[in-house]
Amino acid sequence: MNLSLNRFTKALVVFVIIDFLLFFILEALFWMEPFVYTILLAMFDNPPASLDYSMHALVLKKLFVNQGFYNLFLACGGIAGLYYIPKNKAVGYALLLLVCFSAVGAGIVLAVTSKAYILAFLQAVPAAIAFSRIYPSFKKELNQ
Repeated sequence: MNLSLNRFTKALVVFVIIDFLLFFILEALFWMEPFVYTILLAMFDNPPASLDYSMHALVLKKLFVNQGFYNLFLACGGIAGLYYIPKNKAVGYALLLLVCFSAVGAGIVLAVTSKAYILAFLQAVPAAIAFSRIYPSFKKELNQ
């Protein structure tokens, strides 16, 4: 049985990786751009409208840079997973499952703690589908 990823699953995984990379760029590199922090702070309903967004963005800058790098590291894990599938399927699948699981968890937390429902959906659903398609192959690979 061929245990490599089909095109649809690869596309989902690549989407998840790109999502992590985009949030790295937004949070770690462009956080202090008014266009970025205004949209994200409003989406997260933080701060209340009575507070100045630019001051709040400055206060949160280090936290968002840190969060951005978490996203970068998860994207790197996804890239490594894709790289390892032809060499060591179990390792490649395990890395991809970790990345997808992280995206699903982050999407759920985002949906519960903010009004960013569309972002949460785009983060969690493709990752959940990819996870459900990769896990059976991972299990079969472990049992060989």
